[in-house]
Parts: sequence; structure tokens; C-alpha cells
Amino acid sequence: VTSFTWMITVSLNTNMGVAWHRFLGFPNIWFKRNADGSTALGALQPMTTAGKEIDWEDPAEDAVFGVSQVEQFSWKGILDFSTCTECGRCQSQCPAWNTGKPLSPKLLIMSLRDHAHAKAPYLLAGGGKTMEGEEKASEEQLAGVPAAALAEAERPLIGTAEENGVIDPDVLWSCTTCGACVEQCPVDIEHIDHIVDMRRYQVMIESAFPSEAGTMLKNLEKKGNPWGLAKKQRVEWTKEVDFEVPIVGKDVEDLTEVDYLYWVGCAGALEDRAKKTTKAFAELLHMAGVKFAIMGGEEKCTGDSPRRLGNEPLFQQLGQENVAMLNMAFGEDDEDESTKKPKSAKKIVATCPHCFNTIANEYPQLGGEFEVIHHTQLLQHLIDEGKLIPVTPVDGLIT
Repeated sequence: VTSFTWMITVSLNTNMGVAWHRFLGFPNIWFKRNADGSTALGALQPMTTAGKEIDWEDPAEDAVFGVSQVEQFSWKGILDFSTCTECGRCQSQCPAWNTGKPLSPKLLIMSLRDHAHAKAPYLLAGGGKTMEGEEKASEEQLAGVPAAALAEAERPLIGTAEENGVIDPDVLWSCTTCGACVEQCPVDIEHIDHIVDMRRYQVMIESAFPSEAGTMLKNLEKKGNPWGLAKKQRVEWTKEVDFEVPIVGKDVEDLTEVDYLYWVGCAGALEDRAKKTTKAFAELLHMAGVKFAIMGGEEKCTGDSPRRLGNEPLFQQLGQENVAMLNMAFGEDDEDESTKKPKSAKKIVATCPHCFNTIANEYPQLGGEFEVIHHTQLLQHLIDEGKLIPVTPVDGLIT
């Protein structure tokens, strides 16, 4: 009796906050990004305007870059906000929240939900502002809108407490885009997509981002690495090993001559601590007799950092240059006459997890279809084949 009484009460009062997610959970799960049911992790969504992907070679004049007002979120975004069950699983798993930073994925989604609902009467009356900040609706149209909704419409989406912003900039920039929140959400809310959309507007239109990122983005644009070092320094580590590391275009003509392309990455080639891993892995490949080569100075940052910061054009630039270079190195037009397939399997091994994710999951958006394996997987494969034998056997899993 108690259960049925409660169900009737909830059904008759659909505007009860506690009840919304019970109705919206099912459609939100149904309309999740991946139709096969997998979690929306890995690749970020391409940047869109009016529901269509932006053509970066010729963007539309009225294209909207990122999200600066709550009504600019997609319908799926609004559905995500309204579906939140407030269970807190995302918050409990968030590395930012667990290290004392202001980001709580739960509170972020709830803030966007409350803002959207409070602003709804204004939007339903035809309200809204242009990119120049001009009011779209007439005074007559807005005459019956409650004062609270009009006040909500004046709040900036991103702003400090003094500015009465809905989301504080420190909250927005605390996210590492690791996806733990998306993985944990029982109703498949896709937090990362919405955070990155807000970042895109801040970076591309407002030029408002952490000062530390400014120098890094300039260096990536000019030199193709975060430190602004010359590309010839990418091969300096090869002089510190006692065997020859083949470089494509110098020691080997293309990648048809080797088993794997070793994608070293910016840190792996230029940062002292990461170079230790690079040299150790290259030495193990040499010991196991694996034929590999590197791109050397032709390699550039994959664009992972600028994309997650919100600088989509820079990701497109770096990514397209890398994809074109890789396709040429793999001999995309060099087909085996008997099979009519490329002579070389496009196999890449990476030590950097960021490079691994970007090349494997995001470069297909740019026309780059490659088989990417993590260095730990390749090492395990070599051990299983007996090509590498640990000097000191280790019992059990380490990672």
C-alpha cells in the first residue's frame, strides 16, 4: 500500500525533483552516444554547430564555437542534466574531487540542470541572446516572464562567485577528462562532452584559460611540441643507446621494411625522465629482435592536450599533419597486386597513453585508421613467445 501510494503521488506530480530521473533514466540510457551500449570513453566528440560537424577548411559564418549559454547544449545535454539521480558515484570516483579541487561532476550537472530549469520560462517565451549580446525577443514577448527567470537569464554560464556565474572557471579547468564519472554513472550521463564544449567557447572565443596553457599552446602551434624545442632534438635520445635506431626516410625508406612504428611522443623524446622509459623499451625491442623504426623529427604532438583544453582547430591542424605523414610512411597507395591491400599493416606501438588514445580512437575522425598497441601489451606478447625472458621472475600481476 505504501509503495503504490508513493508511485501514484510521484506519477501525479511529475515536477517533483526527486521523481524526474525515474522517468528520464530509460530514454537517456537509450540515447547514449554509442549505440552498441559501450561507455562514451576514448575519443571526444567532433565540434558541432547547429547539430552539424564544423568544416574547419570553410566554417559557416554563423557557426557557434562551443557553449556559452545553456540553450546551446544539445537536446541530449539537457536530457543528461535532467536525468541526474544525485547518487554521487561520479563524485566519489573523480580524481579532482578526491585531491581537494573544486570540481564535483555531480554538483556541476546539478548546477546546469537547475540553471536550465530556472531559465526555461524565459527561453519558452522566445528569449535568448545573440553572439553580440543583443536580445532576440521583444519586450512584449517577455512581458509575462517571471522576474526570477529574467534574472537567471542574465547569469553568465562560466563566471566566478562575484560574477554570479553558474559554473566557476576553477571547476571547469579542474577536470582531467579521465572519464571516471562517465564510467560510473548509472544513467549514462556524458559529463566530459559538456565540460569540453564549455572549454571550447572559453578558449576559442573568450581566450580565457589557465595562464600555464598559453605558452604550451603557442609552442605546439610553432614547433609541434610543448617545450618549443627544435625537431632535431627528438632524435637525441637515439645517441644514448648502443645500437642503431632506424628513422623513416633516413635509414629505412618506409614502414613496409619494419614490423612496428614506435611512436615515441613528445615527453618520450624530449623529457629526461620519460626518455628513460623510451630507451629501456627500445633496448628490449632490440634484444627481442623486433624490427621497428621511428619517425624522428617528422613526429609532432598528437594534439591530445589542445583538444582537451578546448582548442579544436589546433588539434585538427596537428592531427591532419600527423595522419598525412603516417599514411605516407605506411605506403597507403602501395598495394600488394595479389590481395589489393596495403603491403604494410599499419602497426604502431606507443609508450605514451595520451598518444595511444589519440592515434587509436581519435585519428579515425581525421582519416587515420591504424592498429595501435600499448608497449606493455607488446612486451607481454614477446614474453609469451619466449623472445624476452625476465632475469628475475616476477610472481603475480604488478599492474
